Amino acid sequence: MSLPIAEIGEVLNLRNISPDVWDMDVHSPRLAPLAQAGQFVHIRISDRFIPFLRRPLSIGPIDKDVIKLIFIVRGEGTRLLAAKSPGDKIDLIGPLGMPFPMPSDDTLAVLVAGGIGIAPLLLLNQSLPKAVDRLFLLGMRSLKNTPVDLKYAALFNLQLATDDGSAGFHGNVVDLCSQMLKGQQARNINIFACGPVPMLAKIKDIGVTLGVPTYLSLEVPMGCGVGACQSCAVECADGSGYNLVCRDGPVFEAKDIILPRV
Repeated sequence: MSLPIAEIGEVLNLRNISPDVWDMDVHSPRLAPLAQAGQFVHIRISDRFIPFLRRPLSIGPIDKDVIKLIFIVRGEGTRLLAAKSPGDKIDLIGPLGMPFPMPSDDTLAVLVAGGIGIAPLLLLNQSLPKAVDRLFLLGMRSLKNTPVDLKYAALFNLQLATDDGSAGFHGNVVDLCSQMLKGQQARNINIFACGPVPMLAKIKDIGVTLGVPTYLSLEVPMGCGVGACQSCAVECADGSGYNLVCRDGPVFEAKDIILPRV
C-alpha cells in the first residue's frame, strides 16, 4: 500500500445527481494511480479558516488519472464543495486508510451499498478480477434519491432496493441481501459493504449467520484523518480497546469490531 501524498487536483465536472447528492470528477494524476477500493481522500474545502477541518470522501471509480467523488450536502463544508466549478483547484491528501482485500477467483463477491456508500464499491467492482462472480446491491430511500447516475444500474447489473418501492425490491438493502443469498451457502462468498452504520451492523449479522468473510467500510465523522485526534474510534470485538477508522480502517473485517445498532 502506497504512502499518502498531497496534491492539488482540478475539478473537471460537477453534477447534481439527485436532491443533495453530488458527483465530482477530479483530475488527480499523482494520487489516482495509487488509490485502492475502500480508501479515501481528505479535502481542504477552502483557503479560509471556516470550515477549518478537511472533509473525508471515499474514492469512487477511477478513469485513468481522474477520480470520482460522491457526496451529500450536509453542512457548510459540503455546501462549499458543491459550489465548486470546473477548473477550480482542490487540495487533496490521499489515498488514506486500509482498502478492501481482493477475493480469490472462485469467490462470489457480494457488494452491498447504502446510499452514497456506493462510491468505494464502484471502485471495488472496477478492481475485482474478471473471474470473480459478483452480486451488486444498492439501497436507497427512493429512486428520486439515487446516489449515482442510473447508467450504472445497467452497466454493472445493479440490483436496487428502495424503501418506498419506487424501483426494484420494495424494502431495505439488508433484506434484499438476505433474500439473494438464500441457497448460496455452498459457495465461497465474501461480503463487502459500505453505508450507514446501522445498516452495516445488520450486514455483519448476515455474514456471521452464513459464516463468510465480511468486510465493512465505515463512513463516520473524522477530524484529522491520520489518527492524531482519535475522534473516529470504533470498539474492538476482542475487548482490547478501540481502532481508529481513519488509520486502522475505514475497512474492517466485521468480526473484529462492534457497531452500534442505532
